[in-house]
Amino acid sequence: MDPLGTNKILGAVLTAGLVFMGIRMLPEIFMHNEAPDVPAYIVGELEAGAQEEEVELPFPQAEWVAAMDPERGARVFRNCTSCHTSDSSGANGTGPGLWNVVGATKGVHPGFAYSEAMSDTGTSWTYEALDGFLENPKRYLPGTKMNFIGIRKESDRAAVIEYLRLAHDNPPPQPEPAAAMVELTEDAEDAAIPADGQQNQDPTVDYSETDGDNISDEGIDSVIDQPSLQEDGPDTLDEEVEETQEALQDEAADTVVPDDAPEETQQPN
Repeated sequence: MDPLGTNKILGAVLTAGLVFMGIRMLPEIFMHNEAPDVPAYIVGELEAGAQEEEVELPFPQAEWVAAMDPERGARVFRNCTSCHTSDSSGANGTGPGLWNVVGATKGVHPGFAYSEAMSDTGTSWTYEALDGFLENPKRYLPGTKMNFIGIRKESDRAAVIEYLRLAHDNPPPQPEPAAAMVELTEDAEDAAIPADGQQNQDPTVDYSETDGDNISDEGIDSVIDQPSLQEDGPDTLDEEVEETQEALQDEAADTVVPDDAPEETQQPN
């Protein structure tokens, strides 16, 4: 291809590119709108929806107590034998011996150098304390020497604690399941029946207009005390009716003229 043909092709491509760019710029040229000084609305951070508060149930729940299986606990405890012993000798290893640990005071096992955090607790290894420590030792007791990730499954913790409960000169009794706490909401309290046994009245009903069954003793007395309904009221009314009837009869008798009555004659002057 000669140089002139090449120039024509390149010119056509360049022209097409310029035309394309011009077409894209035309709408902005003829329909340009300036942004207002004050925006019509401001988009802020989205607020997270209200999350329901997690209710912490008292320890231990029935499921935890039901999971206290010594055979399963012995299998779980195999992961701990590299550092602890559970026989009656109470020998220490990398960690303290765990014979009689359930119910014992923390950080006092003979011959073991505890961390300051453990020695200063002054509390006992209750079932709840053992469960919390075995779940995550570092979180339960910051500063402890125990480098252990913890036992995540609640049933495994209950099983191994049951195994340690029996590794004891005098095994303590199993814990009783704690009843779940149930709290009334504000709506439930509002709907509750009052202590005096009276039902709450409907605010939309007008109780000022009551039927006869709901008239109070005072209202009955006020009605009876009216003169027209006193004890002598009925007798007086009957007498008045009889007198009225007699008067009407007398008046009717006076106005009736007999057929054979003589005509009235005019007296001469």
